[in-house]
Amino acid sequence: MMPPRATYRLQLNKDFTLAHAKALVPYLDQLGVSHAYLSPILKAQPGSTHGYDTVDHTLINPEIGTIEGFRTLASALKARGMGIILDFVPNHMGVGGSSNWLWLDLLRHGPASRYADWFDVDWNPPHPGMAGKLLVPFLGTTYAEALANGDISLKVDDDGFAVWAYDKEKLPLRPEDNALLLKQYKTPEAAILDYALPEKLHQLIARQHWRLAHFATAQDEINYRRFFINNELAGIRIDRPAVFDHAHKLIFLLIAEGLIDGLRIDHIDGLLDPLGYLKTLQAQSPKPIYLAIEKILAPHEYLRPEWPVDGTTGYEIGAELTRLLTQKCGEAQVTAIYDAFVGPTPSPQEEAYDCKLRVMDNELAVELNNLGRRTAHLAWSVPATADLTEQALRRAWREVIAHLGVYRTYADGDGLASRDRREISLAVARARRSQPQIQPAVFAFIEGILFGTLSKDYDTDSSADIIGGFQQFTGPVMAKGLEDTALYRYNRLVSLNEVGAHPDRFSRSVASFHDSNIRRLRHHPNCLVSTSTHDTKRGEDIRLIIAAIADEPDRWGRALAEWRSALGHEADRIHPNDLYLLFQLLLGGWPIASTTDDLAARLKGAMTKSLREARQRSDWGVNNLVYEKQIGDLVDSILTNTAFLTSFNAVRKTYEEIGRRKALIQLTLKCTIPGIPDIYRGAEDWEQSFVDPDNRRALDFSFLQNRLSQPQVGRDDKLVMTQRLLALRRDHPRLFAEGSYTPLQMGSDCLAFRRQHGELALTIIADLSPGHRDQLPDHFNDGKVIIGSANGPVLVVMSGLGP
Repeated sequence: MMPPRATYRLQLNKDFTLAHAKALVPYLDQLGVSHAYLSPILKAQPGSTHGYDTVDHTLINPEIGTIEGFRTLASALKARGMGIILDFVPNHMGVGGSSNWLWLDLLRHGPASRYADWFDVDWNPPHPGMAGKLLVPFLGTTYAEALANGDISLKVDDDGFAVWAYDKEKLPLRPEDNALLLKQYKTPEAAILDYALPEKLHQLIARQHWRLAHFATAQDEINYRRFFINNELAGIRIDRPAVFDHAHKLIFLLIAEGLIDGLRIDHIDGLLDPLGYLKTLQAQSPKPIYLAIEKILAPHEYLRPEWPVDGTTGYEIGAELTRLLTQKCGEAQVTAIYDAFVGPTPSPQEEAYDCKLRVMDNELAVELNNLGRRTAHLAWSVPATADLTEQALRRAWREVIAHLGVYRTYADGDGLASRDRREISLAVARARRSQPQIQPAVFAFIEGILFGTLSKDYDTDSSADIIGGFQQFTGPVMAKGLEDTALYRYNRLVSLNEVGAHPDRFSRSVASFHDSNIRRLRHHPNCLVSTSTHDTKRGEDIRLIIAAIADEPDRWGRALAEWRSALGHEADRIHPNDLYLLFQLLLGGWPIASTTDDLAARLKGAMTKSLREARQRSDWGVNNLVYEKQIGDLVDSILTNTAFLTSFNAVRKTYEEIGRRKALIQLTLKCTIPGIPDIYRGAEDWEQSFVDPDNRRALDFSFLQNRLSQPQVGRDDKLVMTQRLLALRRDHPRLFAEGSYTPLQMGSDCLAFRRQHGELALTIIADLSPGHRDQLPDHFNDGKVIIGSANGPVLVVMSGLGP
């Protein structure tokens, strides 16, 4: 199996179907990619915009097409020498609604369902009366209010009687209750009429294998594993052979037919045994496939060389590129400007720690409680640790997890690898220092579980369950605590606040960037190289325009004072940290190659999501609509305030020019360093999306295709350079797939390296000077300049091409 040469990510949904993808094949070929990289294609919840809420693994999502439509797309790609990489979700399914027949069977039969062990359910939770029941936290009000308001009702369909909430959530009755109603009433309609009385309907509901509740109960009482804190995405036990076989049957059929060349595995860290899953996947795949995993690495962490994958989806490389192009010399001044504007703020490390604690005390409290309870039961089973209390163990787990520096560890039947042991040892040591009032024996017991050093008196299965629960819990804590809370609070330079990145890492040296590329070439040369994805919080070019602030921080400091003054009292109503974020988003998001017609709506959406994710002045659970409206009103005012716009546009043009030059450097590096460049839909052009769902908004591909055919200098520079770089990869595939990587020294403000395969050599030289002062050599004797010029930001030079 030949790995991809370059991939192009497409987001499929009812508005962009397999047929739309097929119509785009000539454009993708013209652009120069080798593979269409598709979002999940299996049947999802109706109206899904992303496909990660699979409800049926045996069907193609009818909203995007049919299996014949998929075959047609694959055939159109194959005719041009192209293929398909497919996103696949093994961790969870979409639940709620009425489309997931596995979930409906679970609700109908409870623990007796043949699928009871397919989902990760605790059938014996501590809440009274919940034994054998599943909490269904899908109500927007309390259960009592929903019942009294008529939002809950009895209905009948071909599957029998079911309770429905809001005419959307289907909750089947137990078989015995279904039979009883059919026996008692002459017609189904009579039963429905009789059970319109809230008191009688409640009596029926109380007997079921489910408990319908307000969504806020989930954080304290949910008894099924979720994807992070999303109640409508329930974890499945892909480690069970029956579940694995069911979930992969259609995917393996498509692979066997030669329609799929590779898979991208979503959220690998959510699985109980990621390595075991990957080994099984490789062993059972009907053909060899390219395999990339969504694995978010800490800044000091590397993908494990023993994992049978080609690489990650490349989030960490995108973070590296942003930092490479962020000026270290501007860090102190940018930090001082932020502190002066906003006031005292916690450090990034303190913010991440506090936010991880916050999410464990709130949205993920039930998972932490379960971990403490299960650990206490194990401790109480042996006299030596019978005095350890559940609350002490819970507090200790909370502290250890808050101090863990990676998403998760990977203990298995062989124990812990040294790198995992080191991470856990550091976390426990930090926890001991920060919480000296917790008895040392409590931390010692947790260490004994994780390190596998407990005596034989303890039940090994219980220990393994606790380790598995711990490892599946730390990822959501990191994701929700750092990525989805702390990164929306510390706004010093929001270009640094991305998935797989830590905002305390301001810049990256040329030497460390070279080391990273050499390591990747040695261990995972076919890793994806991503700069924008459906997960990134800001598009790649927004990030680099914002990063340009560090090139000229003086100008930024003066601009902030002018802008705040121009806005007057309207700005005074907004918290300075939110205002600071808004100014950065406006600077980076001002469209380069299109109009500003929808900018206000997009900015309002991005700011609202940012406020709720930060969980300080608004929240997802309790919205502060008054404050959110004040932000929205300010956005409208900004875009009509002449004094503000005059100052803003003068400053914007400087940073936009620096950012554009950085963008062309990033694009060149992305397409020439070891790895496989992945282009997110539309990012071949200036990519200035805000956080999702803005980065899934509709694109005018015909406009892009026309511009690629008849480009204009300036407006279409990135689009044209993308095509030229991908053509270079197409013309010399072995150079990029197998070529060596050698760092070159060309001055303190230049990044340079050579890729070589046989007599063919490629040299890249990029100007990294502050403000890009044209530090490139004005001539180059060792080859032919393929892309760039002496007054541009980057040169691509080739030698060994022959006459």
